[in-house]
Amino acid sequence: MHVFAVYHFQACALDKPTFGKMADITRCAIFWNYLMTKRKEIKYHTGKYDTKGNSTLPFSSFIGNMKRRRMFIQAVLAVLNQPKPKVVWMRLRSDAWFEMVMRSYNEQQWYENFRVTKTTFMFILNEISDDITRQDTVMRKAISADRRLALTLYYLASTAEYRTLAHLFGVSTSFVCICVKDVCDAVNRRLSRMLDFPQGEDLVQVMECYEKNWDIPMCAGAIDGTHIPILAPQESHADYVNRKGYHSIIMQAVVDCRYTFRDVVIGWPGSVHDARVLSNSSIYKKGNDNNLFPGNRTKQIGDQDVSPFLIGDPAYPLLPWLLKPYPENNNTTPVERRFNYCLSRGRMTIENTYGRWKGRFPRFLKRVDMCVTFLIPVTKASCILHNICEMQNNDFLPEWEERISSLEVLEEPEACGNNEMVAGDAADKRETMAMFFFSRVC
Repeated sequence: MHVFAVYHFQACALDKPTFGKMADITRCAIFWNYLMTKRKEIKYHTGKYDTKGNSTLPFSSFIGNMKRRRMFIQAVLAVLNQPKPKVVWMRLRSDAWFEMVMRSYNEQQWYENFRVTKTTFMFILNEISDDITRQDTVMRKAISADRRLALTLYYLASTAEYRTLAHLFGVSTSFVCICVKDVCDAVNRRLSRMLDFPQGEDLVQVMECYEKNWDIPMCAGAIDGTHIPILAPQESHADYVNRKGYHSIIMQAVVDCRYTFRDVVIGWPGSVHDARVLSNSSIYKKGNDNNLFPGNRTKQIGDQDVSPFLIGDPAYPLLPWLLKPYPENNNTTPVERRFNYCLSRGRMTIENTYGRWKGRFPRFLKRVDMCVTFLIPVTKASCILHNICEMQNNDFLPEWEERISSLEVLEEPEACGNNEMVAGDAADKRETMAMFFFSRVC
């Protein structure tokens, strides 16, 4: 009888349902009730039940019957709830292009596509591989760490759409966004030491470099801002419209004479003035608290002890630790004009740094299709990657600069106006430096 019941239940479970799975279960439950009724009638006629339907068997036999009945029900449920195999977990995609690149690209082809040498690529991969490596699952194989890093570098080194990147690397479009964010977060976390403000012996080397190459003693770096074009944000989009009429965020940077970033502030809306970005940054607070250049380093220039300082454009205030040009008008003296000329030469370091950064990673030349919250860490990670390339002497190719001029790049807004703010002995320091520059000419 049990064998017949199991066969019948299996037939109910495997037969194509007419009204769905519940209809099959109901039909099997009706058959089970019929089976139990017939079983009682058979046992009654064999003398195992009295006229009221109560069992005349011992209690132990009753317990045994209950266990067998429970096992029978479990067997039926197991047949009814057989797992159905998934037909498709994911779309079939090919990573043939990336495999071909890894296998056959020479050093030049690799560098043209990923903007870092293979040696630099392996250095970055070794630093962040623990953070971007994922485990395989029963459903799919994980994307390898080297493919994740290569995808992110290719994203920064091109203006290709997410869909194009997905096809090249054999992943989904949504994965491209996730991968870029994860890799950039890992770079910011593991390689943040590559973007630090000069201190100690490093500061001395930076000042010596400026004095040797640009003839500006005690200069510790140049500061300026640049605009990164973005798509219009969903919230407060009017605040992000800059003076040239397009949406952007501001990146303020301090750089040294080796074209590396030493401090960055990223994310302020494009309509904000450069001086406001500075006044809300950490270096502004440190500079006013005399903690920006610790150690009381000074150099005798003329009749004044000059401490380290940054150089900026007229949009910034004149501070003891930040020098800017004199206002240009008919009353500007030859001494002041000479000072402005020497300062503009030194400020070429930050112009060149921005040019090399955008040339290496042209993603930031055109509108970035990414929300501001994600764009900030991605931009910071690109600055760290740029510094690694410069420190490891990765060449800046001439065609990268040519490509900048060939693209329809949005025009960079100019610094707005001259900031007349003067603090402390900043005017005296600027006058001392002006006389020093003028004396070198005379």
